[in-house]
Amino acid sequence: MVRETVTGAYGGSFREYPFAWFGILCEAPPSAEELIYSNSPDGFALISRRGPGVQRMYFQCDPGTDAESYTEERLWEILRSRVPGVTLNEGPVFQRDVLRFRSFVAHEMRRGRVVLVGDAAHTVPPTGAKGMNLAVADVVVLTEALRALLLDGEASLFDGFSDTARQRVWKAQHFSWWMTSMLHRRPGANDFDRLRQLGELRSVVDSPAGRAYLAEGYTGWPLQGARAR
Repeated sequence: MVRETVTGAYGGSFREYPFAWFGILCEAPPSAEELIYSNSPDGFALISRRGPGVQRMYFQCDPGTDAESYTEERLWEILRSRVPGVTLNEGPVFQRDVLRFRSFVAHEMRRGRVVLVGDAAHTVPPTGAKGMNLAVADVVVLTEALRALLLDGEASLFDGFSDTARQRVWKAQHFSWWMTSMLHRRPGANDFDRLRQLGELRSVVDSPAGRAYLAEGYTGWPLQGARAR
């Protein structure tokens, strides 16, 4: 109801993707020191950690997949096939879920004194790891705008909050879409699509400029509309 009040009848821009992530939490030490993003012939996989004894792993699946449809043996078989050359530390799976891919950006993030931030205003595919980054950025920019308004009587930052925040949001939407399209196997993709995708991936990892762009987008851009501290 609040978002509808702020954004109006048209709401915002929306995209749904033709795949999802099957995610598990398992009791096992990390399989690698760093995150593993894998683009395999069978689809995407991500190997990450949640602490010294817990791993979070994902693999690309159909959005309609039932989270209870796989045995643990089958889950590990799929994950091993998606990260060739990597030895996974396996352990009991104590959580599983299917994460659908959706993108949304509200047309407006402020109306009067009501402001939308974080997931209320925008969502991104998880591939680029931008969800929390964007939420924190919204709050930092809003904090500066409110400080200027309430302490200095200067309304320009608050009036421009939506435009300022959405510039960063759309950059993150592009980055998340780009990472997703480069690393996931799309339904119906042919050999040309697959080889072009691998060419794109190599153009990034083989180039210092390409690696720098990926690192900048992954860690986030300088905040606009907030004073440096």
